[in-house]
Amino acid sequence: MIGVLEGRLAIVTGGARGIGREIAVTFARAGAELAIADILPEDLEGISREVEGLGQRVLAEKVDVSRSGEVSDFVSRVADEFGRIDVLVNNAAYIHYAGFLDFEEAEWDKVMDVSLKGYFLCGQAAARQMVNAGKGTIINIASIAGEVGVPMGAAYCTAKGGVISLTKLMATELAAHRIRVNAIAPGVVDTENVRRVVGDDGMKIRESLVPLGRLGTTVDIAKTALFLASDDAEFISGHIMHVDGGFMATAVR
Repeated sequence: MIGVLEGRLAIVTGGARGIGREIAVTFARAGAELAIADILPEDLEGISREVEGLGQRVLAEKVDVSRSGEVSDFVSRVADEFGRIDVLVNNAAYIHYAGFLDFEEAEWDKVMDVSLKGYFLCGQAAARQMVNAGKGTIINIASIAGEVGVPMGAAYCTAKGGVISLTKLMATELAAHRIRVNAIAPGVVDTENVRRVVGDDGMKIRESLVPLGRLGTTVDIAKTALFLASDDAEFISGHIMHVDGGFMATAVR
């Protein structure tokens, strides 16, 4: 799908590593210019070089998506520098695992601030720019954890469930402005962060539960995001797309 995003500007939050980085690179290969927000300065430098190496302009800044002031300032700078915001990918997230009875309030609040409130703040700021343009596309990275109870994931499951509901609300309210809003709900994706949390044995167990027989990759998610951002998906809005190898389709685990 080379060139399908030619002349467009995409914001990717949490775009310095993992799924967000893969989405940013995939969009750049498809012709998009990029604005990348993350809290990891060294990784931001790395993704900036990679996008520039693909011949695309990029603005990469350290942004805490849970802080409204930082979000609004960043989105304003993007609009001023590029003159447009065509796509927003809400991807930045914070994960903490603990048993429900032992889950600490501070960790609960941090997960909610980044993984749900951050989507609201970034979505609202970008949508206001899109309203002025009369069109736009927002893609929220949710999770199958928003639809099932993942042990030790009380806050993460709740946040991602909120993202799913927020996606449907945004799609409904923003449709009048020709802004499409969809969500991608990945299953287990083989990333460095996931392996660190669950370990090799945990990855093998999760792989055994996937009907298609393998874990997801960052490329799987990035390809889906590219489709949803493209004109090929121009009549798709309010949809939650499972990218999970069939996990959610089966009752047998």
